[in-house]
Amino acid sequence: MSKKFRLVAIIIALVLVLSMLTACDQRTECEKNGHQYNEFGICTVCGETNGTFSTYAEGTELKVSIAHNSAATTITFEDSNVIPEGGLTLADGKTYQVGDLKPVWAELQSTLKVTFNNVYKSGDVQTSYRNWRTDNFEGVDVLLGNAADIAEDGKKGALVNLANYLEYMPNFKAFLEENPLVLLSIISDTDTGAIYYAPYFDGYNDIERYFLMRSDWVEKLLDGKGAFTAETYDVLGETVYTPYMPTSGKVVVDALTKDGSAVTTITKDYDAAGNPISNQAKLTEKNGVTLVNALRDYIDKAYNGYYGEKRSDLFCGYDAAWDADELVALLRCVTTNTFTLTGQNETKVTGIFPRETRLDREANLLGIASMFGARGLTSTQDYLYFDSEGNLQDARSDADFYDAVGKLNELYKEGLILQDFDTYANSKIYLDMYQKNLGFMTWDYCQTQTLYNEYSNPTKAEGFNLTPVLNPVAKYDDGSGDYFRFTESWRSVKTQGWCISATVANDKDKLAAALALFDYPWSEEGSVMMTYGPAAFLDGTTEYKGEQVPKMNAQNLADFARLGKGNFTDFARKYIGTTFGIGFVKDQGFEYQCTTEGGRIGSLKVGQAIALGVVRHVTPEINEENMFYTMVPTTLPTTAEEDTTIQGLTALRDNFSKTNKQYGCYVDLIKNGFGGAVKGAISPLTQLPSSAEAMAELVNQSVNKGGMGGALYLELERGAWDSAFAYYEANIK
Repeated sequence: MSKKFRLVAIIIALVLVLSMLTACDQRTECEKNGHQYNEFGICTVCGETNGTFSTYAEGTELKVSIAHNSAATTITFEDSNVIPEGGLTLADGKTYQVGDLKPVWAELQSTLKVTFNNVYKSGDVQTSYRNWRTDNFEGVDVLLGNAADIAEDGKKGALVNLANYLEYMPNFKAFLEENPLVLLSIISDTDTGAIYYAPYFDGYNDIERYFLMRSDWVEKLLDGKGAFTAETYDVLGETVYTPYMPTSGKVVVDALTKDGSAVTTITKDYDAAGNPISNQAKLTEKNGVTLVNALRDYIDKAYNGYYGEKRSDLFCGYDAAWDADELVALLRCVTTNTFTLTGQNETKVTGIFPRETRLDREANLLGIASMFGARGLTSTQDYLYFDSEGNLQDARSDADFYDAVGKLNELYKEGLILQDFDTYANSKIYLDMYQKNLGFMTWDYCQTQTLYNEYSNPTKAEGFNLTPVLNPVAKYDDGSGDYFRFTESWRSVKTQGWCISATVANDKDKLAAALALFDYPWSEEGSVMMTYGPAAFLDGTTEYKGEQVPKMNAQNLADFARLGKGNFTDFARKYIGTTFGIGFVKDQGFEYQCTTEGGRIGSLKVGQAIALGVVRHVTPEINEENMFYTMVPTTLPTTAEEDTTIQGLTALRDNFSKTNKQYGCYVDLIKNGFGGAVKGAISPLTQLPSSAEAMAELVNQSVNKGGMGGALYLELERGAWDSAFAYYEANIK
């Protein structure tokens, strides 16, 4: 199967376009078909039919609204907290003042010979975009938005259809030729092939979020000769977690060798060792010492002495082979050994914690729940995924989803997950977990979290090392029946990008300049600039995952440490002008250079496991042999009528949100369990159903029968996927 378009389909959506070019050569034909033919000879469906977009007036002004969430994170220096009085000199030797374009945008303005007018007002991407929508997009030419909002307004004619102008964006077009699933993610209408935004990629075809652990704590508890002892310890409370893995027999899994150079197999021998959860349940007293020694004994027997005295490698090594039960056994050891791990026993340590008391961060707990073999928990499109038979599924309709989250409730009841994480006193939970040396494990981005190994951690404990570890072994239903490691947190199209207001459609210079701006980041030089910054910020190349990438110069790295305090994205947005959600692919080599040593070492282990197939994953490629490994497109081309129907399923949408300041019923399920109370829920969810099956039934039932309409939602999304796949079969495959 070819991964590229055939020549006849090189220009996206131009099956329709090419068939209409003759009919649209003249104004009369264009208008006869009900389309607008403007003063520049442009038919709004067919694109350019008279003249050229290759030039525009030098200095053409583009009014842009581009920011992450505040004036400090826009294309100009607007915040005096970022630029001190007297200005700030950066690694290019230039001194920047309040009001100046940031380095990337100054360079971009010079390269493209345009003039940028920053018209950003306030708010995050969605808020800012919707404010412009209220103003009918008057006063803005180019702006950021979320894919769903952009598609909705594009269908109403409020935004420029980029598919009409792809021949004037050759670099963008070439990228789409190489990546058909990206195309299917951004097409809003498979009849017309309409594309209303250029998508943002926070890295591409690479792992996104990791399981992160304090490896120094694992080593303290598990490594060494003889029995574990502790000066003081705690007693485990009620145990409610039940085994996920087998309690007898043997399980053989693929693994890396100890040095990570090759693939081997590792056997879990439950006949010889028992199950770690069952073993701990048999202890007369479950305290910090007896729990650790029971886990050590299990590791020695289950793996026939393979890990030796370095038992921590079961979790943190190249040859890691941990599973959910082994993790829970370890979490019990962690939470009953505060004194051994921290040297104090007044404030107890936490096992698993989310990053913040924000729903979008609390949703990361679903990444932890994936260790129970559930799918769709971290999908890029709602909760959708493909099963091994190629059928589109919605996790919210599956009992497996609720079973996995229900297992987290068992951990919560045991105190292995931070209690009341949604109302925790410090809304930035991670600061307490790292700076006060209290937290063991989370599921998040590598660079932004492991920076606390070196930065912004004034009370850092000796040996503090938060690091990525290989994904856990579980039984995922890919049709093989095997236990293996898997992740669906994979980098592809993000849910935002930038678009062009239709208000520029009758200004040839503005439209041509905007198209040039949209195309440049997809070129080789544009990709480097929009990721790393101008050449003056770089110094040669460095290696990342076997390839040479641009290297940040010494002053740039020093500024990153001083000004960004280790936070790559914060530094890039505030000082360089990169990592905004505009249409381009951010190279992860930049982020890798800004990752602390512990984070780099851990990510290399995971990367090697991925490269050798030990950690399997979804991909942005269409795998017709087993769609289980294909990512669901970030958006699917539903019609305007279908959009209205889906938007009407408010209970389904609003009870499962992952957006800050909204509601996610999975938070209540983690805390309260089946049959428990809910807060902020949308009717008919007034109380959590009594079982996973009952929860799935409530979701699937039609609205007029007291349910949430999940079956209807899935029917519509399956129809949209069928339409998208038919387009792929006809024009791309």
